Amino acid sequence: MKGMHSSMIEIKLIKTDTGEFLTRQQVIDRLCQYDVCMLMRNIQLEDYSWLSDTREHGFKGYRNYTDQELEAEWLESEEGWNSMMADAEQPYDITSTGETA
Repeated sequence: MKGMHSSMIEIKLIKTDTGEFLTRQQVIDRLCQYDVCMLMRNIQLEDYSWLSDTREHGFKGYRNYTDQELEAEWLESEEGWNSMMADAEQPYDITSTGETA
């Protein structure tokens, strides 16, 4: 059709506590960022249980989660992610990571 763009419109998946709407990729980016922060905290405390458990049992990757699994994981992590951001403890800037297909 004339005038139609070939790009897809990305649907917003989750509404945060602050009213922000996040795409699937934004949720994945935030969960990864929070996981790295938590891993770094635990290593400083000499707590290797999460890392050891993940290495032993594996991790299927957030990209492979269903929308419902991803939303549930975000709901469990949102408060911690917000605290990490408020305390400026984020290990890296997710705005510079870009999105991948």
